[in-house]
Amino acid sequence: MLQRLVLILLFLLSTAQCAELSTMDSIRSKLLTSAVSLYFNTRGYGKVENVTVDTTKKNLRFTLLPEGEKQPLNVSIGSYMTLTIEKEEYLILQKVQTNRVWLNRIFADHMEEGIKVPLGIVSKGAGSLLLNL
Repeated sequence: MLQRLVLILLFLLSTAQCAELSTMDSIRSKLLTSAVSLYFNTRGYGKVENVTVDTTKKNLRFTLLPEGEKQPLNVSIGSYMTLTIEKEEYLILQKVQTNRVWLNRIFADHMEEGIKVPLGIVSKGAGSLLLNL
């Protein structure tokens, strides 16, 4: 009887922990999606769609419908991190790959430090905290 009670207690605790992780993962995914969409849209690069975030591996993928073009651009971000510079929070997108060879070469040659996406508007000052929890 005691073994059953312990097993039930362990199951309930692990379920609660998984639910908490799932909620945090969902919040992180929404923050990343909002930041990336806002960044590419406001700069006139195009519309971001189909964002997929893996917060465990810290990578993301999305489709960009480039402004003035008919063919979508598939974008894969191999890693991301947060950075705070003079109290401003940024999402740094690194290891950028697309379905355009020439664009991959430009990223490899000129974007070693990554793409710096401001988090301020979408995170209201809590971006680094939320993404690093």
